[in-house]
Amino acid sequence: MKNISSRRFSAKDIAVIGLMIAIKVVLTRFLAVETQFVRVSFTFIPTILLAVMYGPWVSGFSGAGADLLGFFLFPKGFPFSPGFTISAAIGPMIYAFILYKKRLSLGRLITANLAVTVLVNVGLNSLWLYILYDQAFWGMLPIRLGENILTLPIEIAIIYWITGNPSIQRLLTDYPIKWRKEK
Repeated sequence: MKNISSRRFSAKDIAVIGLMIAIKVVLTRFLAVETQFVRVSFTFIPTILLAVMYGPWVSGFSGAGADLLGFFLFPKGFPFSPGFTISAAIGPMIYAFILYKKRLSLGRLITANLAVTVLVNVGLNSLWLYILYDQAFWGMLPIRLGENILTLPIEIAIIYWITGNPSIQRLLTDYPIKWRKEK
């Protein structure tokens, strides 16, 4: 495998990465349900697709880039916090470390989603909210935990459907994705 410094990106790669970043910005800034402590969106779809298509470094940098672009181009009144940019990079990297060039089985999808949910969504993001708003960490944790418990099975089901869709598999044949075997 080539290391990241010697990898050459084609025009198609750059276009796909740029498109995924744009989709993430739109899903986060315009199509998300959001309060001060909770955000529900479909941003996980392009995040996971980038992770399985390009690996941890590209998906991590894309996540951070999408977060920065979204915040500075379309601010929503919330203050900027570099912690959320760190989370936006770590989440895709976790997905990629678990899913990139590995069989996309239901067990792996559950593991990846659970790891991101626990470590990033509930853990790090709750910490950044605590630091940013000086709110009681243990007071907001049940709300954030409840939201993530409700959305986790939905996210897993959507990603499982996407990774089993033959049309998407045909569309992404140029990438090192190991699709799950249907029985």
